[in-house]
Amino acid sequence: MTKRIKLKHIAKIEGHASLITDLERGEINRARFRTLEGSRLIEGILVGRNYQEAPLITARICGVCPVVHNLGSIKAIEDALKIKVSEKTVVLRKLMMMGQFIQSHSLHLYFLTLPDYFKLPNSLKLLKDFPIETKQALEIRAFANKLIEVIGGRAIHPMNSAVGGFMKEPSKQELIALSEQIDPLLKIGEKLTKLFHSLKYPKFSRKTEYVATSNPNEYAIYGGQLNSTIDRKITKEKFIKEVEENYSDWQLIKKTRLKGKVYMVGALARLNLNRSKLRPGAKALLKKTGIKFPSYNTFHNVLGQMIETVHCLEESKVLIKKYLAMKGSSAVKDYRVKSGKGIGLIEAPRGSLFHVYEIDQQGYLKNVNIITPTAQFVNNLEEDIEAFLPDINDISSPASRRKIKMLVRAYDPCMTCATH
Repeated sequence: MTKRIKLKHIAKIEGHASLITDLERGEINRARFRTLEGSRLIEGILVGRNYQEAPLITARICGVCPVVHNLGSIKAIEDALKIKVSEKTVVLRKLMMMGQFIQSHSLHLYFLTLPDYFKLPNSLKLLKDFPIETKQALEIRAFANKLIEVIGGRAIHPMNSAVGGFMKEPSKQELIALSEQIDPLLKIGEKLTKLFHSLKYPKFSRKTEYVATSNPNEYAIYGGQLNSTIDRKITKEKFIKEVEENYSDWQLIKKTRLKGKVYMVGALARLNLNRSKLRPGAKALLKKTGIKFPSYNTFHNVLGQMIETVHCLEESKVLIKKYLAMKGSSAVKDYRVKSGKGIGLIEAPRGSLFHVYEIDQQGYLKNVNIITPTAQFVNNLEEDIEAFLPDINDISSPASRRKIKMLVRAYDPCMTCATH
């Protein structure tokens, strides 16, 4: 006899989702993570439109990570049109990405995930019990939003970044002012890392493949080559050919498999592959955690995001200093519109993001495919749940349901990105 257990609404994630678990004679038969978010058909909306509209429209896919869609779209177009931007442009884009990561991670870590570990119902109760730490988390997030605003024109849905460069260069005075905020924020980041290190993460491990962008010169976020714990150095072109996207009868997400197998993307994947490239402060904090790598405990994705937050603060200071010393321009450069195919690969806070475009001779989009991190890790999430449930005594109890939701939230799923 099959028994079905439903979690009708999983709160404290970006978007809406539920979980259905089937048990047969007490054994886990199947776990299905189901989106309750409607699809907006962004890819179809883009077909037939001028390429210039794509970065502005795709930024609207998500209000939490608009920068990464904006820049991923721009990179796909530049790849198709064979545009090489200035080094100054790249530095500014990397700075925007630092703001994107800090902003998204701080939201997920403190306001969506942390209440679970203190058995608090929501972040409002957290504010009451931990007023100082809450204020500190908000300070870090405010810095990130301001950094994006100074470079991108506004904190959400940037308008200043464009194909070939930037419409307007940021104020040097504002960048200097932001740089002066970083050292105090790093001290806060260190304290918050200790807090997240002190949490009692469930003992869970399931071996899987981890995929992330790698770069020999830096901790890859803006650009690099795909890497994997199984198949090293995958070109983005090879990945797009080998990745399988499939719909299911209960899911609006195009779930993916790589060579027929599930895989994981995100902060833990990046640390498993790229931790040696972290900035010194973040690297030292990671070492103090005592985590053995590669880690196959999905709950470590939470601590991984905190380590990345510190790294991005450190990297922001380095990039601002570099930009202020640079000559040249980040203004939009001249280029010729022509037909072509391009892939924009960039690391989103939740994992590797792909924008795949085909443009015709007049600059109109013929084909568009967007592969988001959540769409890539949903299959892995379902297998994690199936492996995690047998360790729980009574999965219908409130305490057990809380643990299942904690595992889901450790992934930091974004349902609006996944359905787009």
